Amino acid sequence: MRLRLVVIPTVIALLAGAAVATGAGSGSRYVAISTYEEKGVARTDALRYVLRTRYIAPGSWRLANARRGTTTRRFGPVGSCRFQITVTSRSVADADEPAVRRVTRLLPATGRYLRDDGTHGNAAWRVTRATGSDKVTGMLVKPASTVRTQPPGKRVWLELRAVGRPDPRTECHSGGPRSVAAGFATILATGSLGGFQPR
Repeated sequence: MRLRLVVIPTVIALLAGAAVATGAGSGSRYVAISTYEEKGVARTDALRYVLRTRYIAPGSWRLANARRGTTTRRFGPVGSCRFQITVTSRSVADADEPAVRRVTRLLPATGRYLRDDGTHGNAAWRVTRATGSDKVTGMLVKPASTVRTQPPGKRVWLELRAVGRPDPRTECHSGGPRSVAAGFATILATGSLGGFQPR
């Protein structure tokens, strides 16, 4: 399956409407999520970054938390496998390389374990299923453009990560992970990462 931004008209309408939507699970087809958080840049000693994220999540997913001032959102239980889903973001210092190469290095699945992938602008994303498991992981990576001084020999990256774990007490068929992977593809294909380095 390849999503390839088929939900863009809905995305534009939702993202233009409100900064934070809290109606997940309310019957809407999609829900717009917007978050922000200031915290340290991972793998650096002192750098800080104010990270802002925007994305579209399936409206059928029940939003378990929406605490302001943090980029973490939790959904669940989702579907017959009762997935618990965590979507979070961070800034991190890592190798200066193309976004496609980086996200492939971090999520190196191939074949049937690669559920979806794509690019938009200078960002790249992938959705994978773990070998021998029903766990589903997705990641969007983008180089941060508003950094006054990059870490020596590296650059600051922005990441949006989605992780779904089924309830181990529930018998999970292939349709459950497939549905969650499609939801992750929506989140990442519509995801926007930005922010700035505070003075």
